[in-house]
Amino acid sequence: MAIGTNLHLFGDLGYRATDDKSVPNTFFLGSLDMLVTSRLSDRVSILGEVLYVPQSDNSIGLDIERLLFQYRQNDYFSFGVGRFHTSIGYYNFTFHRGAWFETAIGRPFMYAFDDEGGVLPMQEVGVTVHGKIPSGMLDLNYIAEIGNGRAHILSSDPAQNRQDTNNGKSVNVAVFARPYWVPGLQAGFSFYHDHLTFSDADNHPEYIMAAHVVYRTSVYEFLNEGLWVRHDLTAAGGPGIFHTTGFYSQISRKFGDFRPYFRYDYMNARDDDPIYGDPTDGTVVGRRNGVTVGLRYDFNERSAVKLQYDRLDQRNAAPINGMSTQFSFTF
Repeated sequence: MAIGTNLHLFGDLGYRATDDKSVPNTFFLGSLDMLVTSRLSDRVSILGEVLYVPQSDNSIGLDIERLLFQYRQNDYFSFGVGRFHTSIGYYNFTFHRGAWFETAIGRPFMYAFDDEGGVLPMQEVGVTVHGKIPSGMLDLNYIAEIGNGRAHILSSDPAQNRQDTNNGKSVNVAVFARPYWVPGLQAGFSFYHDHLTFSDADNHPEYIMAAHVVYRTSVYEFLNEGLWVRHDLTAAGGPGIFHTTGFYSQISRKFGDFRPYFRYDYMNARDDDPIYGDPTDGTVVGRRNGVTVGLRYDFNERSAVKLQYDRLDQRNAAPINGMSTQFSFTF
């Protein structure tokens, strides 16, 4: 295999409008994503991804999204060390930062990036190992990860890049199948465990299980994922055990250069969950469900425009309707 360096750039921009009176209608810049891959030898490579992202004060911030030293022994064993996207479920493992890769504008609720208000640990600093499991036509694959986990304290960066807040490390294991007899089909599950240190200085166990069944070809896309989160706050006389559930389904079909799509999102957390219900410790989840309907048009193999309608229903809040358009590209 040739040794060398490749640079890919991704970007997006657009306009969004909503009937939420607290949010002005606006043109927006999404991000400029610089993805660098460099092969140092037949087995060693580097992956670096740097983002230029608009901040809440309208300045442009720099973010090292991924930085991985990778070694590949064979199809059955490869590992990476550095910062990477956690392999929870399917979406976060498959779709990274380039909006051009995604059919819709924005990610499902459950897979929103944690530094953008998401509630799952989508980014990790640690070690990831992956490869195939000898399984014939079933084509089983595994992923095992260990890392710092996430911080979930007010004003902290969710990804613990330099210093973990506790001695416990996050562990994530995923297994999925891509059976040869149905090209485009994938089914699997992942299990994640970590201890979260909050402003009360106690470490609270968090368990996240995700399962998926997806079918993707050049024409059809049918994504289905379910989520279960368990927070155990029984230590030190805490309030108890709390469960959060969620799922989404997304379907689309390509007609020439056009791809209409539909997605339904759902998440439901108890309002009294001290982790998902306290605004001083992070995003308040509550119950949220919504419908997304849109149309993507590909100008060519490197640029696309999307037009999308969203409706969001939340517990104890009025429904929010919005329209948005996004131009995404790669070069």
